[in-house]
Amino acid sequence: MLRLVAIYGVFLGVSGGWWTWAAGEPNPGGDLAALQGQWKPLHCEYEGRAQMTPEVMKQITAVFDQNDYYLYFLDKGQDGKPRPIVLATVQITLDPTTQPKGIIFEFKDGPLKGQKRHGIYELAGNQLKLCYGPADKPRPKEFQAPTGSGYFLETWARQVR
Repeated sequence: MLRLVAIYGVFLGVSGGWWTWAAGEPNPGGDLAALQGQWKPLHCEYEGRAQMTPEVMKQITAVFDQNDYYLYFLDKGQDGKPRPIVLATVQITLDPTTQPKGIIFEFKDGPLKGQKRHGIYELAGNQLKLCYGPADKPRPKEFQAPTGSGYFLETWARQVR
């Protein structure tokens, strides 16, 4: 079952267009352009513990659309038809000049409206790795989410048509 902390953590995503880009090719639009599109979770943990079962991960999609990130859960209604539910709408700000590269998430609506999370990211081909936590804690320096840290550690795979 999807836990509340996973819903209001930050998962990334994109609507509209699809962006395809192969590892090793130049990325003329920078990291923000490389993030555009739809992503599926491969691994999601909070403080070292898994946040979702493999079945639930199949129902999650993150979409990056410009500086906006949308997290969707595909639910089946009582009629059996799939219906997407928006779990989070977040504005992102990237800082590719830091080592590791930095990212800030700010919730645009819902119960966490105005709250921020900050962290680090790494793009490698069609995979995105994130480690982040609350803005009142130090920004992570490495891709780890130990017990008591307040950090999420996630790996996402780009969805290519």
